[in-house]
Amino acid sequence: MPDTAHTIAPISVAPKVAATMLGYGLTFIYELLKRGELESYTDGASRRIMTSSIHSYVQRRLEANAKPSPRRGGPGRKPRKT
Repeated sequence: MPDTAHTIAPISVAPKVAATMLGYGLTFIYELLKRGELESYTDGASRRIMTSSIHSYVQRRLEANAKPSPRRGGPGRKPRKT
C-alpha cells in the first residue's frame, strides 16, 4: 500500500495545471509567462511552470492589493444639473 501520509509537492507543473491552481484560463497563463510573471522551462515539447513562481506571483498580487491605491479624479463626481 502506498504511504499517503507524506505527499510530495511538485516542483513544476504543466500550464493547464497552473491555470487550475490559479483559477485562470490558459491564455492568461501564457500572457503571464510572456510578461515574465511566471518562470518556466521546456522539456522537449512540454512547458513546465515552476510552482515557486506561482506562489511568488500570488504573494506579489496580495501585496499589491494590500497597498492603498491612489485616488483618481479628485474628491468625487460633481452633482448633475437638473
